Amino acid sequence: MPAESPDLLFVYGTLMPGHLRWGMLEGSASAWGPASVPGELWDTGHGWPAARFTAGSDRVPGWWVRFAPGVLERRLIAELDAMEGIGDPPDPGADPYVRRIVDLAGVGSAWVYHATRVEPGWRRIDRWAGRPEA
Repeated sequence: MPAESPDLLFVYGTLMPGHLRWGMLEGSASAWGPASVPGELWDTGHGWPAARFTAGSDRVPGWWVRFAPGVLERRLIAELDAMEGIGDPPDPGADPYVRRIVDLAGVGSAWVYHATRVEPGWRRIDRWAGRPEA
């Protein structure tokens, strides 16, 4: 993890407010709001989306979530990494996601979970809304 770990997380699926896994973040979050990041959003067909964050492409709509300094790094990142299938230590060649930092204009730098590959059967979508979640 970099020396200056962001205290922001950008979420775009089941971790967004009002969605299945929001409870993992809500009690520790100090603020949140809508945002979007350049990239592509995919329906995995498993009850959660995947995103690939690439410049010059479409935008992935979601929410920024702010935490008190150190809360994300000390209490939540390990749990979120495990949920996203990131190994300890991380292996981008085998793990389905990697954690990256993106800039949220006017808000700050945020962690995102970036899919390392697009799997057969995934469908491109504009947003994660009204879909069954697992």
